[in-house]
Amino acid sequence: MRIAFAGLATTYHPDVDARLLRDRAITELVVWGDEDGSFAARHGARPVRSLEELVAAGPDAAVVTCRPRAVAGVVRRLAEAGIPVFVTKPAIGTAVDLDRLDQVVETASTPVTTCSVLRFAPAVRRLAETVRAMEGGAASDVLGVRVTVRHSVAAYLSPERRWLDDPAEGGGTLATMGLHGVELASAVLGPGLDAHWASRSVRVHRGSLSEDTGVIALAWPDGRYGLVEVLGATDEDRYEVAVHTRQGTRTATLTGDVDDPFETFGYAGTVDAFLDGVREGRAAVPWTTTREVLGAVVDARNSAFPAVSRADPPGTAPRRR
Repeated sequence: MRIAFAGLATTYHPDVDARLLRDRAITELVVWGDEDGSFAARHGARPVRSLEELVAAGPDAAVVTCRPRAVAGVVRRLAEAGIPVFVTKPAIGTAVDLDRLDQVVETASTPVTTCSVLRFAPAVRRLAETVRAMEGGAASDVLGVRVTVRHSVAAYLSPERRWLDDPAEGGGTLATMGLHGVELASAVLGPGLDAHWASRSVRVHRGSLSEDTGVIALAWPDGRYGLVEVLGATDEDRYEVAVHTRQGTRTATLTGDVDDPFETFGYAGTVDAFLDGVREGRAAVPWTTTREVLGAVVDARNSAFPAVSRADPPGTAPRRR
């Protein structure tokens, strides 16, 4: 199997993906956007000079890591060539980005996947299975979920990564880190969520263009609720999902203090799910589910910081989907 890497707007996730692919005996890699050649050197990838050269290389699938404004165009070209795609987060930063990507996916003849890797973390999948078993036809047993995302935003304040902190480009902390939280809520409580309210503030990192703390309130049509806490003013890398039921609270916690963080945080599970989807001709996560998650993130972003929306006039209520 030949895998292409289209863009290296961020490097950590593509580096991990390449390493995991090599661990799975997938060593034929092609890369576009490797300006200094370091990615090719680390992973034995063949560099190409353009997206067209990447398509001409005939990859079986592609990992797209571009800035959000470019994502839809790159995905469209790959999909036109029949190449299944995984888009590294952030796939979108604004409502306009989401609308453009949505249009591309709706007309694509090949599967397109984008999600937080945390969806495929083993502890999260076990908790989701437990919740489904507890519901057993009686969804009223499950009351809601609280997700706490602790991840420092300090790295996003450096010049080369500043675009991630910009609400008008990468979406800012509430989008880049909030996505993890909304994805986790969706993973354990299932589809149907909607963002009802969000708030943001800057507590420590005064130079942030967006925020270093935030909260997003979610709801499902049957009355279940979700609360996502985004804590970027921290030195800890930790994610906690607490599902509240009539009988008590079930919790999954993810930390980096483990032997294999790539397994614990879901990187390995995401790669496996994507490869399985490529072989079976489907997305690793249904687009309807992904669209809900991304839509909730955009609505939360616009609710907390409405001036960044280019689709809605400043001060308008977040769009419901």
